[in-house]
Amino acid sequence: MAGGPRNPARESPAISFHREAVVKPDRARILAEGLITGLIGGLVVILFYGFLNLVTDRSFFATAALLGAGLVSTARAGGAVGAVLAFNGVHVIAFLVIGVAAAWLVLYTERHPTFVVLALFAGVAGLFVVMAAFLSFAADSGVQIPIGSVFAANLLAGAAMGAYLLRAHPRLWAEIRDHLDSEEEHPVPR
Repeated sequence: MAGGPRNPARESPAISFHREAVVKPDRARILAEGLITGLIGGLVVILFYGFLNLVTDRSFFATAALLGAGLVSTARAGGAVGAVLAFNGVHVIAFLVIGVAAAWLVLYTERHPTFVVLALFAGVAGLFVVMAAFLSFAADSGVQIPIGSVFAANLLAGAAMGAYLLRAHPRLWAEIRDHLDSEEEHPVPR
């Protein structure tokens, strides 16, 4: 009876608990924290490349203009300004999606502390997936971006996003600190 109403009384406690934890989290909190987190990450990367461009005697948005030229016809979309807006728009939307996913992951981890190792793994794996996707996009656009700058920009963005989320979830941060302190007091034998 796949299409009929769900009967919670007939479900096992594990399924009911899992559905409760995954389907009914505080959606407004996830969305708000996710949007702020994504904006922080996007802004950090924009500022990173902007200052890197200024140090190398280029305009603040030179990298975004080069990458955005592959997204729009610069003749019809306002030239370099259209390219900058197109690239930064796609870039910020991607970070907003990543921010919402990170906010959900942090809220879930706060409710289920044993999930922390998997959450950290997902964060590190996500960093490399984002880097690979960005480098692939840059290569398709014919733009050479040093991998070190991509790594540094995304690492800074991830650190800023993580700092915001940990500040928004002090209980999770306290649990992580307590776990680290307990390992210092009782080191694992080798």
